[in-house]
Amino acid sequence: MHYSLKALEKALSTPFKLRSINYRPPPLAQPVWDCPDQARSDFFTAGLAKANITPPNLLTHKYYMAGYGFFKPIQGILNPVYATALWLDDNSGRGGVLLVSVDCVGIMNNDVEKIRAMLRPFCRTTGCRAVHVMSTHCHASIDTMGFWGPLPKTGRDPYFFALLFEAIKQAAEAAYARRKDGDLYAGSIATEGIQQDKRLPEVFENKLTRLRFAPRDGGKEIYILKFENHPEVLGSKNVELSADYVHWMRDKLEKDRGAQVIYFNGAIGGMITPTVVEGFGESTKSSEVAGIKTAEAAMSITNERKLSPVIGLIRKEFYIEVQNLVFALCGLLKVMPRERFPSKDGPLYVTMKTEMNYMSIDGVNILMLPGELFPELAYGGYLEADVAAVGGPELNPKPLREIANDPDLIIFGLANDELGYIIPPNDFILDEKLPFLERATDHGGRRHYEETNSTGPNAAKIIAENFAQMMRVVNFKG
Repeated sequence: MHYSLKALEKALSTPFKLRSINYRPPPLAQPVWDCPDQARSDFFTAGLAKANITPPNLLTHKYYMAGYGFFKPIQGILNPVYATALWLDDNSGRGGVLLVSVDCVGIMNNDVEKIRAMLRPFCRTTGCRAVHVMSTHCHASIDTMGFWGPLPKTGRDPYFFALLFEAIKQAAEAAYARRKDGDLYAGSIATEGIQQDKRLPEVFENKLTRLRFAPRDGGKEIYILKFENHPEVLGSKNVELSADYVHWMRDKLEKDRGAQVIYFNGAIGGMITPTVVEGFGESTKSSEVAGIKTAEAAMSITNERKLSPVIGLIRKEFYIEVQNLVFALCGLLKVMPRERFPSKDGPLYVTMKTEMNYMSIDGVNILMLPGELFPELAYGGYLEADVAAVGGPELNPKPLREIANDPDLIIFGLANDELGYIIPPNDFILDEKLPFLERATDHGGRRHYEETNSTGPNAAKIIAENFAQMMRVVNFKG
């Protein structure tokens, strides 16, 4: 049976449109800046643990690979995938922070809320003050979004989610149990020949940041790494489960430095992807080389600064319009199940709740954002009007580093939610006949793929506005 776009749009929007006359999404809590006024200790306390999330029935049960087309069952195991948990405490009496990194394509906010609910007993026992769950955005992993399964059925597997949740719980408990006192150092290094930007403008941060925790008892160090690079080196022909280059990076650091590693991706939208050796997408060798190069960069950092144990946190929930008809339909069909709210705004009258979080560790400032942010939205360097699809850079929000007044602001992407690509408004264009289904072509002949996997053109401004509100609270110590 054939449905027109207008019919689908009407089916999706009518219930919300009628209800939205006298109804808005529920009010959200106001953000609060939680930070000690000074260090209460001369050391941090940290622990790290990982748990295997490779299903034991992977070869006998059908799991779908997250990317490169629909209905692509995984047919083998190249290397295991993990959930890694970091416990970090400034010993101020406020409690520790739990950061989780999962080898997957993305975890939606409603799943993160379920993980937090599962960890409430852990948080009560340990005094944990915040739980944040990020994904490495690996495309050789199991579908956690539901989008790559046997449509119109979801690709999400309940057994895998039960396994994933239990693994996160085990990793969290083990990280806390293994915690040690020690010192934390921050450093970074410029990289070369590891990344490329496949969409104009060519803007990305070719810098790898490392926070290194050194236990005072001389035990294994913990490397907390942030870089910006899609884990997609294995390419579309791969049918085996893998963490992609992240596996080889961790393996190299563990073997050469004896270090425990947790990895967070950055602003990878538009499209920050590896440039390694020939054979990209054709063999495991290219993925291995990408991982080894990233590990070698992490081991080459020499400009470290010792951090004082002061951790500040603030969380801001907000609503984001859903203008993408495909996303809305996937939500309606429970392909990508998440709570939706009626709204007076947007063509579909649909909005979703998401969040952003800001963490400062003695001046090392980290913004945890949902989705895949285009780097120019963070760092600047927007396209001029003669190249951009829509208009000049004045159509775009102020870059996030300018809002923060911090030229070194660190972005953790895919944090606590996966919203798809977040695109500058002046370069956001949709196909006129099949918006969000077909790639549009702009006046310069450029094809616009990322728009088809975004919530819509207003996402960037909504994020910038909410971050500005958050920073006003931080700056006024509210």
